[in-house]
Amino acid sequence: MKIVGISGSMNADSTTKKAVSIVLDAAKTAGAKVELIHLGEWPMPIYDNREDSSTYPKVVHDFIQKITEADGLVIGSPEYHGTMTGALKNSLDFLEGRHLRDKQVAIIGVAGGSMGATNTVNTLQLIMRNLHAWPLPASPSIPNAYNAFTPEGKLKDERLQARFELLGKQLVQYIQSMNLQTEKQVH
Repeated sequence: MKIVGISGSMNADSTTKKAVSIVLDAAKTAGAKVELIHLGEWPMPIYDNREDSSTYPKVVHDFIQKITEADGLVIGSPEYHGTMTGALKNSLDFLEGRHLRDKQVAIIGVAGGSMGATNTVNTLQLIMRNLHAWPLPASPSIPNAYNAFTPEGKLKDERLQARFELLGKQLVQYIQSMNLQTEKQVH
């Protein structure tokens, strides 16, 4: 089982990257192979809906292939101006329903403020459903993210840390359960 995490932040020392890593580490402990795509390290061009998608640079095709080959995803974004980052939305625009059909997706948000990233996770839930993926019911977010992590990359709030770890384990369980089904959605 392969799970790919997408950190929707462009920041090199991203709290979103740390949060996605917590979920991926828990999924790895539960038996999955994991890989992290930190968009800050993937120079994606602006999606322009061109007629010939083969003319996009290699990074776009690599991104699509990794997502397509994954059994499940962890998608995280900081909340900018009440929603996900432009970088994450742009990268998701390269994907079609056929790339995400029937994939289970864990969604998380990170916010600088005390309200958390509710708008971001709700928006990502909508996008994943529109791309025929199965977002998990729990979509935790981290408030006050700039002060939420220990130097080792764990959350200071032990209960929130446990929720993120549980999300990684549940993602593995959902993938195992859903992949028992031999009949997939019709294209």
